[in-house]
Amino acid sequence: MKDTTVVTLPDMFRCFLVQEPKANDQYQSVKVESEEWLARMCGFLPSMRKKIDACDFSWFISIAAPDAPPERLKTLCDWGNWVFPYDDLFDSGYLRTDLLASKLVLDSLMADMMGNQFIGHKLPIVKAHDDIYRRLREASSFGTQRRFARAMRHYTLGVADHVEHFTSNHTPSLEEMLQTRQLSVGVVPLYHLIEYAHDLQLPDEVFEDPVIQTLERLGADFVILSNDILSYRKEEGEDCPFNMIAACRLAGKSPQEAFDTVGAMLEQRYIQWDQAIQCLPSWGAEVDVQVNRYVEGIQNVVQANISWSFRSKRYLGDKAREVRRTRKIEVMTNPPYLRTARTSIPEIVI
Repeated sequence: MKDTTVVTLPDMFRCFLVQEPKANDQYQSVKVESEEWLARMCGFLPSMRKKIDACDFSWFISIAAPDAPPERLKTLCDWGNWVFPYDDLFDSGYLRTDLLASKLVLDSLMADMMGNQFIGHKLPIVKAHDDIYRRLREASSFGTQRRFARAMRHYTLGVADHVEHFTSNHTPSLEEMLQTRQLSVGVVPLYHLIEYAHDLQLPDEVFEDPVIQTLERLGADFVILSNDILSYRKEEGEDCPFNMIAACRLAGKSPQEAFDTVGAMLEQRYIQWDQAIQCLPSWGAEVDVQVNRYVEGIQNVVQANISWSFRSKRYLGDKAREVRRTRKIEVMTNPPYLRTARTSIPEIVI
């Protein structure tokens, strides 16, 4: 009996995502320079260099910051290329099962951004981020630096939660997973990197406005939900239950019901985005121009994520173009994590 089934993905190209993205015309030259820089800083072996090249996160960045000048685009590409190998230390590397060591590495990452002196050994990949932050600090406002540092602090807290769930054999509920992912997904730091890249000068009151905060959260949710939809097939084969589709399956839903549930969550956020845009306040003509560019930056991050996901081979391999056209993928009927489920998940309510 065949142990796979075909499911239909939700339509993810809705709202502002129907537009074709604009890419930075410096993409190709900056991609090469950035990947060489990171490999040199971290002492990567050829296998890791090849992996980063294939991941092509510079393409993501070139859509997220289409108007950034080359030197600032390079800083953003450095961060984007950095975040995947750093994340992998906690997702599938040696830190996945070592909570104490994980916290030390996370603390070492935050030290420079918090103005603290870290006593102890810093990994080369942490020193690489110190260099990225130095460049941002030297060419941005104090507000931008503070917002980026706060976003990175939230990111590290989310990563620590993820490791704690894994080491305690706890599979989080759908709501717990979303809350952790809103921190650890690493989307909000990108907003403030783009703020730096496009040299936006915005008063703090803009970022304290609840509508702006809603748009920031929705942007992160778009990325989280679409990522979990598109990465699910890869992760189920790795016996990984830390995916929102997997959370739905663990709650007893069929494969198609699981995708439909997460798709409905995505649909809710398209509606909420349109509602929030209608409520965007005015801070005066001059500031409003900059606010609109910041909101456009959030949209660009979401657009970059979905475009990159269908271009990169990270999730869908050679079938990405076909999956985008048909919205059909083949998944396991009874993936390994269902057979080894360690805890029950309550009924999902959306």
